[in-house]
Amino acid sequence: NMVTKQAKVFMYLLKGNTLTEKTASNIFGVANLRATMSDIKPHAHSLGFTVERTVGRSGETRYGILTNR
Repeated sequence: NMVTKQAKVFMYLLKGNTLTEKTASNIFGVANLRATMSDIKPHAHSLGFTVERTVGRSGETRYGILTNR
């Protein structure tokens, strides 16, 4: 169930964690993190959060969520 995976990823990121494609696959079984984050983005935004994409130490793409203040 894709919605459940999105919800789990969203809750994980809300705790201040960040996710890479590899970690998302390992923890949540998410095959395409970029697509999942695209789906999460409008929901996050409507709840007052911003999805942040950064580059990690090894050049990997890393996603997180920031609270809009």
